[in-house]
Amino acid sequence: MKKAIAVYIKGGLGDAIICTSPILALREKFKDQKIHLFCKTDMHKQVYLRNPGIDRVWGASWFTLTVLQLCIDLRLATLYKPDYYPPFYPPFISKTVAETASELIGVLPGEDRAQIFLTEKEDKKAIRALSAYKNPIAMNITSRTTENQEWEFPKWEELVRQMPDYTFIQLGSSDEPEVAGAVDWRGKTNFRDALAVVKHCRSFVGIPSSLSHATNAFDIPGVVLFGPASPDVWGHANNINLVKQLRCSPCIDQIFKSPCPYERACMKSITVEEVRQALLTQLSRN
Repeated sequence: MKKAIAVYIKGGLGDAIICTSPILALREKFKDQKIHLFCKTDMHKQVYLRNPGIDRVWGASWFTLTVLQLCIDLRLATLYKPDYYPPFYPPFISKTVAETASELIGVLPGEDRAQIFLTEKEDKKAIRALSAYKNPIAMNITSRTTENQEWEFPKWEELVRQMPDYTFIQLGSSDEPEVAGAVDWRGKTNFRDALAVVKHCRSFVGIPSSLSHATNAFDIPGVVLFGPASPDVWGHANNINLVKQLRCSPCIDQIFKSPCPYERACMKSITVEEVRQALLTQLSRN
């Protein structure tokens, strides 16, 4: 009897999206074996819904993880853990997270393209909701990883004011600050719906987050503002990745959630005009 393949995803939502590509490579490597995916939250499971590379998606409850460990001990399953984990990741390493995850599970890195499979119903729902707005741009301003990645809030509002011909759709949780002038969809969509909105907007603007990685799945020309994180590691070629090469950055894997000793100089140095011009460049390609 062939062993089942078990994959355990423990990182953030962004990690879950990035790891969809290495898991697809794992499917190619083990074509005739069952692949079971274990996810720590329901939102992680939503990333992998209807993914043809996965035979079954499980929640990572105490019971399921106990059964998984028993299967591993009895040699009924082989466990793969593609998660990238700070803080011991050297800042000079320029491999993408997808490349690192691929190495961790022993597959060759594929193309930099996340894999998210939406239904026709989910697509139509987003298209219908966005049809009321002119030139919609998805926006995600808050980092759940660290506040050091966040741009100054007044700049978001200034960006919206300077682009009156476009409609900014603010996605995120209801506890995030509301950007004046943007269409407020904070907390009003589930995660799958938010992914569909990103897919059917003309562009995206935000900080490194799960939704910035989702742009890669749908090849959306977005703009992502980088500060403590490296675009060489966390960025995607479909986006314009704005970054200031300060001598103290990248630092996210060293200080993580600790307050920035330089008052987020890397993020503050990104101007509204730079973001506006980058968005206009991306919009001209779409």
